[in-house]
Amino acid sequence: MTRSYLATSASNNLNASTSRQSLIELYRLLRPSLHAYVCSLGLTQDRAEDVIQETFLRLVRHTVEHGLHENLRAWAFRVARNISVDFHRRESRRFRYGEPDPILHSRVDPAPNPEQRLIFDERLRRLRSAYAQLTPRQRDCVLLRAEGLRYREIALVLGVSVQRVGEMMQRAITMLAISR
Repeated sequence: MTRSYLATSASNNLNASTSRQSLIELYRLLRPSLHAYVCSLGLTQDRAEDVIQETFLRLVRHTVEHGLHENLRAWAFRVARNISVDFHRRESRRFRYGEPDPILHSRVDPAPNPEQRLIFDERLRRLRSAYAQLTPRQRDCVLLRAEGLRYREIALVLGVSVQRVGEMMQRAITMLAISR
């Protein structure tokens, strides 16, 4: 719905009030997945909120200067990713992809039986090990795809071809499947 709604808005050259409503609707639709994606890049909840706020401030500036265009979703993910990377650089920290994913950790059943816990821990250990062996670009592809972006959108976010995204996803899926 977002893409067609915004494309229609852009093509009809709507007034400022309608453009504002389009941006509000876009924020409402994108915020949850942007938040999860930014958190998966290693930022805290508070920092993720800061990144989302900065992303939408830049989006407003961008639409004022260039108007609405079709793929604001991919644009917003790319900007959020770039702001996250800049934050990590400023803090002189490196991405640590081998660390547990806080989102995955928060979805774990709090009271499994010991056998279930052992099986789960072993699977999670193997998945983390395989995930840590992926290249940073492959990890980005997996995370963005998990957020529902299409290959075309992932290509825009990462600045690579759609074919390259397909290749990276295929290699990542193969490596993760082997870890099972």
